[in-house]
Amino acid sequence: MIAWFEQLPTVLAGLVIVGGFMASTLALGYCVATFTSQEVRNAHNDRAGFILAVIGVIYAVLLAFVAIGVWERFQRAEERSYEEAGALAIVYRDAESFPNAARLRRTLEAYVHEVINDEWPQMRRGERSAISQALLESADRQIRELPANTPRLQQIQSQMLAAADTALMDRQTRLTVDFIGINGLLWAVLIAGAYITVAFTYLFGFDRTIMQQLMIGGLSLMIGLVVFLTMALDYPYRGSISVEPEAFRSLLENLRAIGS
Repeated sequence: MIAWFEQLPTVLAGLVIVGGFMASTLALGYCVATFTSQEVRNAHNDRAGFILAVIGVIYAVLLAFVAIGVWERFQRAEERSYEEAGALAIVYRDAESFPNAARLRRTLEAYVHEVINDEWPQMRRGERSAISQALLESADRQIRELPANTPRLQQIQSQMLAAADTALMDRQTRLTVDFIGINGLLWAVLIAGAYITVAFTYLFGFDRTIMQQLMIGGLSLMIGLVVFLTMALDYPYRGSISVEPEAFRSLLENLRAIGS
């Protein structure tokens, strides 16, 4: 995603992308109309219709494939944040079984605060937090050092270690998703396909120019909206439309309830 696009509010970003695409396609239509006569376009309407149908289907499949993939990655990123928070809640709750686990609980609380207050803003800028990683690794080491002197405590410690491993994996997945966007070549094909599809519609002959502009403007608007949505969701933790740290805010409230 373009860096300046990530900093724009949702409405302004939509106006820039969708409005810019519509304006440029109207200018492209003017160029096509300049170099082709009305009579020529009218004479080839039927044959142009068959070719446009093929082009439209190909581009629709490509656009749907990309948009669905981006949306699924966005949902997966949101789910990972809740799974990570859930695993941390298990560790925090099970720590009650150990008399000297107060330090572990403080470390988990510090990690949650760090994720909400520092790491999430850094992720919006495409950065990572070394402090959060260190805190979670420290919590994992503290779990391993807990004195499990009875079979019951050993079982609880195993459950805590499994939950900590889950949190570590979910965290890594969360950070990885934030750095993997749509390939640049795919973006180039997607944008070029949008202009080719819209430009081809100008090869049809219309009796009235206003009807041509309205119909093709509607097509441009629809394509522009889907492209904008794809751009906005490309990086799940960046931009004006992004995954919020609600899972960790809820976790923080749960930790306070458990600790009270």
